[in-house]
Amino acid sequence: MSTSQQTPFPDLPNIGIKFPHSPITIAAFAYSKEHTSEATYNHCVRAAYWALILAKKLPNFANSPAPLNLETVVLANILHDMGWATTKELVSKDKRFEVDGANLANAFVKKYVKDGGEGAEIWKNDEHRAQIIWDAIALHTTDSLALNHPAPEVALAHMGIMVDFAGPQFPPGNGATISEAEYREVVKHFPFAGFGTEGLKQIMCGLCREKPQTTYDNFVARFGLAFGLDGKGGGKEEFKATMEEKNPLWGLLEGLGYLEKLLEKEA
Repeated sequence: MSTSQQTPFPDLPNIGIKFPHSPITIAAFAYSKEHTSEATYNHCVRAAYWALILAKKLPNFANSPAPLNLETVVLANILHDMGWATTKELVSKDKRFEVDGANLANAFVKKYVKDGGEGAEIWKNDEHRAQIIWDAIALHTTDSLALNHPAPEVALAHMGIMVDFAGPQFPPGNGATISEAEYREVVKHFPFAGFGTEGLKQIMCGLCREKPQTTYDNFVARFGLAFGLDGKGGGKEEFKATMEEKNPLWGLLEGLGYLEKLLEKEA
């Protein structure tokens, strides 16, 4: 059987989408299914479909002077939330979930190449593509960085992920880039399976509870501040107090204050 016959990613002719089938993306999906929840891996695959739709619709991608590597985008999207792995030994205790995901994706690609997976020779000596995947995953929650990355694949992967939180309302304030028909067609094949407001709160508050030091400087902390450590308000004040204590602002100002006094002594 050909790769396209074996693929878990259906083409969607009703909305004009042909998925870029490849053995490594199929293997990545199997890896994601093994180590994350259905809600997570369906979210990741939907993000890949949204990226493919955006690549056709948005002029900066559709008319790009250099052709986009859509396999790279799809692979980044499929693996982008490995930092939410239910196999806890895969994730770190001291790194942001985005970095965990980027590191796991990098390790996955290296193992795929080492094991001689089908088509692995394409990736064997292409450190640039591997770096793009790492960057796309590590930066996927930070639009001010992802959207200004020199590789357009990083921006496209980020936007595909963001569509899964807005659907036909993407981009916020304008909307209509993704039609309701397109949205329903993709979700029909890869349903929410619990990926909603409560599901997201549980994931993010779990990060605030299990490795809070990785959340203080980014958006994840806002979940802890709003919903506590259990998603229902428990531990909210404790989290807020510790976050304020660890605020990097104080360290920066204290350090500069020390240096100013040091220089005054020399003068």
